Order: sequence, then structure tokens, then C-alpha cells
Amino acid sequence: MVTVQPKPAVTRETPADVAAEWPLVGELRLNLTALGVDHLAEDFGERLSQFSCDNPFWQFEYSAEGELIIMPPPGSDSSADEGEVSTDLSLWRRRNGGMSYPSSIGFQLPRGAQRIPDAAWIPQERYDNLTPSERRGTINGAPDFVVEVRSRTDRLPTLLAKMQEWMEGGARLGWAIDPFNRHVYLYRPEHAEPELLENPDTLSGEDVLPGFAFEVRRLIFDRHTEESE
Repeated sequence: MVTVQPKPAVTRETPADVAAEWPLVGELRLNLTALGVDHLAEDFGERLSQFSCDNPFWQFEYSAEGELIIMPPPGSDSSADEGEVSTDLSLWRRRNGGMSYPSSIGFQLPRGAQRIPDAAWIPQERYDNLTPSERRGTINGAPDFVVEVRSRTDRLPTLLAKMQEWMEGGARLGWAIDPFNRHVYLYRPEHAEPELLENPDTLSGEDVLPGFAFEVRRLIFDRHTEESE
């Protein structure tokens, strides 16, 4: 009698599974020029957006120096953090206009980098004037309001350097949220250095998003109490 062993069930990895196995080294950078890829080609941004759609487990950006930046999935907790900001921003946008974006839309910065924020907003006039190419993929210029939320694979200096890129690219207000230290770095174009807020209760959209308030302590910090550095 021949016994046939059943084949093990094939399971598909989820982004959370991938994030759990990814070593805590943050982003990976590859030199595109050395790989024979022309990142200055007119359609490169659109092709990168399509490549990102074809590989949804990962997030792809590129730097002004021609490096492809590969970032691991943020994990379930960090995805939830981003979702809290995006949800509140979307609700504000419905009442006040403009367009808000989650962490899936790239912005082409003046120095050539293409970056993806965790949450962003642009005013209605700017949205109405987007070209067909921008509506399909990458938007030219930094968002007027931009948020980055630190995940467990993000090095803080790298995150703050990215925020500086946003501000140099034309952003009018930026938040860098660090759940592990319960810190928020506020970026404004009129200030050379960000303002550090320690364990704030609420963040204000100031004059860029009048009336917008985000309860960062309740919605993000209090869920990371045991992970503080």
C-alpha cells in the first residue's frame, strides 16, 4: 500500500508577515546609474509608479542623487498610525476642500527626487490644475502639508532628513511624528530648524489647514507605550 503524504498548504505572505521578517535596518539604496537605469528619463516617474503598483509589499522612492530607495512594509501598528492621520485629514478635506493623499502617491521634488509621504494635502486650486500625467502618477512639487510617521524600521536622522527635503521642495507645514519617543517635529519654511514638541496632546494645522486638529497622543502615542525608546 502506498501512502501519499498531503502537500502542505501554500500560504501567501501578508505585508505584516514581510515586515516582521525584515531586519531592522531601515531603507535600502541602489545606484540606478550603476544598474544602467536612466532616472532622468521623462517617463521614469510614471514607470516607477507602475513598478510600485506591481510590487505592493514594498515602497519605492528615488533620491536626487539617482538612488532607488527600497523601504520595507511599515507593519500593522505603523500602518494604523498612518491611517489615523490620513483619516482625520480626509475628513477635514471633505469639509474644507483640496485633496488629501495616503502613503501611496509620489511627489517629484525640484532637485529630482521622487518621495512618498505618509499623509499629504494640496489646496483645491492646485489640485484642479494637475496635469493628466500627475493625476495618473507623480505630482510635481512637494505637498503643501506633509506628514511622516516613524515606523520601527525608520532611523530618526533619516526621517528628519526626508522632512527637510519636503520643506526645501516647497512644503508649507510638516509634521514628523515619532511614536517611540512621543515627540513631534514641526517644520515651517520660515524656521531653519524644526520645533520639537514633547508628548503633545493635539497638533494644529495652523494657517495652512485652518481648524484642523489631530489628537496625536490619544490616536498614536498611547498605543506605543510599551515600545518607547
